[in-house]
Amino acid sequence: MGSVSRVLEIWEVELTSILNIEPIGHRKRIMKSIRDLRTLQSSFDEAEKRKRENKSKSTEQETKWLHSKEDMIRGVDYPVRYFGSAKLTGPESTKQSGLICEQQQNKIKSSQKVPEFRLRISASGVELIDKQTQNSTCSYHIEDISFVSRDKANLLVFSFISTDRKISIKMCHVFKAHTRNQAYEACSTIAQSFEVAFQLKREGNKNGLHSEEKS
Repeated sequence: MGSVSRVLEIWEVELTSILNIEPIGHRKRIMKSIRDLRTLQSSFDEAEKRKRENKSKSTEQETKWLHSKEDMIRGVDYPVRYFGSAKLTGPESTKQSGLICEQQQNKIKSSQKVPEFRLRISASGVELIDKQTQNSTCSYHIEDISFVSRDKANLLVFSFISTDRKISIKMCHVFKAHTRNQAYEACSTIAQSFEVAFQLKREGNKNGLHSEEKS
């Protein structure tokens, strides 16, 4: 009887037969209060519904990616120049990545030519493909990539950090895109690859559970 939902279920006959409220005036006032409660509860429920819908729309907008799930499974290519990589030391590897971007660019300035590659990004990971030979020169599994960012000083430049788990070494790989938009898209696509990889793993776990239940 103490909950709002129970109060809303009270009918006039209950006021008489169960609560023993005899005077008509009292019953009418109580019934009016109950009707007001119903209206208030209905308004509250509607407000909560709109809140959930708005939250759902907001979440969809926040997670709107550049590519479809199918494209991310196949892989998306970006033309890049590869500035090379450098070993990271110490716990604050993400802070070091900015410094390494600058160092690698300075090294390249003294070189005659920066090699061109296609950076293939997928839910499986990142692969570097030689533009001339079309051969894969190296690849990094999605679980071994821990960080991606753009260089604040040069928005054409971006990097990601990979981990070699066998020897516990972190490397920062530095690239230069042809345009700022391509650099942004490459970073966003790597971020999306984390999301799709997580979705595929979750779906695989669910399918595995269903198979065990059927067997």
